[in-house]
Amino acid sequence: MGIDLTSFEALLLSLKYVESKKHALTLGRQGIHIWPNIVEYLLKKYNVFKENMYYEWGYSEILLKDLGFEDVDSIDYSSYENASIIHNMNKPILFESKKYDFIYDGGTIEHIFNTPQVCENIINLLEIGGIFCSVTCNNNLSGHGIYQFSPEFFLSAFSKDYGMEIKEIYLAQVNSEIHEWINVNNLKDQQNCRNMSKFDSNKEVYIITIAKKISNNRKNLIHDSPNQYSYENMDWK
Repeated sequence: MGIDLTSFEALLLSLKYVESKKHALTLGRQGIHIWPNIVEYLLKKYNVFKENMYYEWGYSEILLKDLGFEDVDSIDYSSYENASIIHNMNKPILFESKKYDFIYDGGTIEHIFNTPQVCENIINLLEIGGIFCSVTCNNNLSGHGIYQFSPEFFLSAFSKDYGMEIKEIYLAQVNSEIHEWINVNNLKDQQNCRNMSKFDSNKEVYIITIAKKISNNRKNLIHDSPNQYSYENMDWK
């Protein structure tokens, strides 16, 4: 897991939706896996570059603090990378925890078997108005983790019924910039009214999701699970 060119651009893109920068959380400790000149290029592209913003290979907490967050936590099953919170995300978070204004997943959810519980934990950990940004596997990453995800998964799990609102979803080939991404947040142009866009390529493909928490008055993903998004919203209607 870690921040490459494409996932860093997704992170920077998601910041336009962030209303408060008190508390940020990363799923796993997110390493910086791009050269400093690429980091500087993207910071300037999104007009957030400041003097002395220089990052070599390492973890992302300092970077996120330089982007304005007051404190940055990380959560992981193992203490191997010295995450600040040790917890198995397959299980509910039962301990008292602060709420977060921003949660970033740069490649963790695909490694966790109980994905409904992971999503339920994420929603519970977000403040109202908080932003979740995910960069995970869509295609040609078989064996990297347990899963590869479609847009329908995120549209189903992070819907208004579950206190969330999708802002943006893209398919992006690894190491591509935003002008090369495919926007899959609109069903109107999709065959069969489903998000079936794809790259005709053997390159690895991410799915990028940006979602906002809008309510605590919501259904529970475990006990009242969603049906597939396009069935609920298009086909059955």
